[in-house]
Amino acid sequence: MTTRQVIDIIQNLKGKIIGADIVEYNPDRDLGSMTSMVAAKLLKEIIARIHEDKK
Repeated sequence: MTTRQVIDIIQNLKGKIIGADIVEYNPDRDLGSMTSMVAAKLLKEIIARIHEDKK
C-alpha cells in the first residue's frame, strides 16, 4: 500500500478512533529518514481524526 492509500483509509474510517500504534519502525535501518517521515505523517493523520472525533 502507498502512504496516500493508508491516509485515505484513516480519513474514511467509520466510527471513532480511540487509539493507535505505530510499530515496526527501526531508526537504525531508516536510510534517508524516509520511514520516520511516513510514520510522522500517519501519526499526524491519526491524531487529527482522534481530535475530530472528540468534537
